[in-house]
Order: sequence, then structure tokens, then C-alpha cells
Amino acid sequence: TTLFRSGAAALIIGRFIPAEPRTETAPSIRSEFAALRSGRVWLALAASVLLFGGVMAAYSYVAPLLTGRAGISAGAVSLILVGYGIGALAGTNIGGRLGDRRPLATQITAALTAVLVLVLLQTPLSTRPVATVVLLVLMGLAGQSVPPVSTALAVRFAGNAPTLAAALSASAFNAGVATGSLIAGIALDSSLGLTGPSLVGMIMAAFALVPLLALTAIRATRTDGAHPVPEARRDASQSSDAPHSRV
Repeated sequence: TTLFRSGAAALIIGRFIPAEPRTETAPSIRSEFAALRSGRVWLALAASVLLFGGVMAAYSYVAPLLTGRAGISAGAVSLILVGYGIGALAGTNIGGRLGDRRPLATQITAALTAVLVLVLLQTPLSTRPVATVVLLVLMGLAGQSVPPVSTALAVRFAGNAPTLAAALSASAFNAGVATGSLIAGIALDSSLGLTGPSLVGMIMAAFALVPLLALTAIRATRTDGAHPVPEARRDASQSSDAPHSRV
């Protein structure tokens, strides 16, 4: 039944969506792989792995934290997770809007917010149900603001290789989820207990600041390299170009 519905949906979409002629040449395979030589692409991907993986490391094992530490009943966990979904929806929207103007500042803010939330989840504050729910919403807000901005940054830095950059960005998210969840699971079974996944997530999100700050430094260096025209020279140039009045 699912296969039939999927096939029917594909036929309907193919029938009613108008075809648009391609106005630009598709990038070659060589140009796509040439983008891998860009250090900024790898810095953006590293930030995606660490930041998104850190948030998901804590979220993957949030149910034991809610029931065993915050004292929330198991039957209410699904309802509580709606709060994370609301935060994630808001984060995607806000991250996409702010990321258009200040992508690196948005990413750094998300990383700092995630670190703060994950730190608080390890304090006695996480034993209070209301506070824990608020932190969960903020975690969704910070974590889900990452994908739209990270993908846009990777595509921008890749230049003529947008297809490979977008694919690598999606792979970076999956790698972060897999790595973070694996380490968080080991931490949960260790002496760290219920706060272990939050600790793992905090460390990963904190390390995400390293590539983000490196990208900020590269951008600042390139901006400083374009020296503006001095004010006095610009005024002199404008005065020399002005039309002379006839006597």
C-alpha cells in the first residue's frame, strides 16, 4: 500500500509541476571535486558534524533524563517532546532568516546557546520538570537552526560545485548524529549516568566553535585585505573630477 501511494504521488507530481528549461550549464564532475580543495568547505562541514551531532547526542537519550532525573512520567515524554519540535520549527525559521544576513554569527550564537543549554542539563536545574522542558525547547531551537545555515555556507564556499557541497552537508549531519549518539550511548552506560549524553553534546558543541571562529578569522582577513580608499584621497579625486566653471 505504501509503495502504491508513493508511486501515485510521484505520477501526480510529475504531471502537474511544469518543466522549466535549464538556463545554465551543469557543473562538471571535475569542478565538483575541485571544490574539495577549499579549506572553508571542510571547516563548514566540521562545524556541522560537531554542532548538530552534539545536540543530537543529548536528544537521542533525552527520555531517560526526563524520567529518571526530572521525574516526568513515561507516558508524558511524548507530549514533552512536542516542545522540542516547537523549538526546532522556530529554530529552522529563525536560523534561515538570520543566516541570510549573518551566517557565521548565527552559527556561533547557536553553538553558544547549545553549550549553555547542555551545561544546564547537567546541573540540579534539570531535576525540575518545568525547567527541563524549557531547556529542551531551547535545545531544539539551537540545534535545528544549524542545517539551513550550514548547507548554505557549504554551497557558497564550494563555488562552482553546489551539488557535491549540498550532498556533503547532508552527510555531515548524518555523521554527526551517528557519532554523537554512539559516544553518548557509551557515556550513558558509564559512571556519568543520565548526564553523560549532555556532557558529550556540550563538548562537541564547544569544539564546533573552533572551525566557526576559524571561518570568522578568514573572513576578517580577507575583508582587511581590501584596503579602502583614504578619505583625503577620495575627496581630492572627487574635486578633480568635478566640472570646472567657465569664467
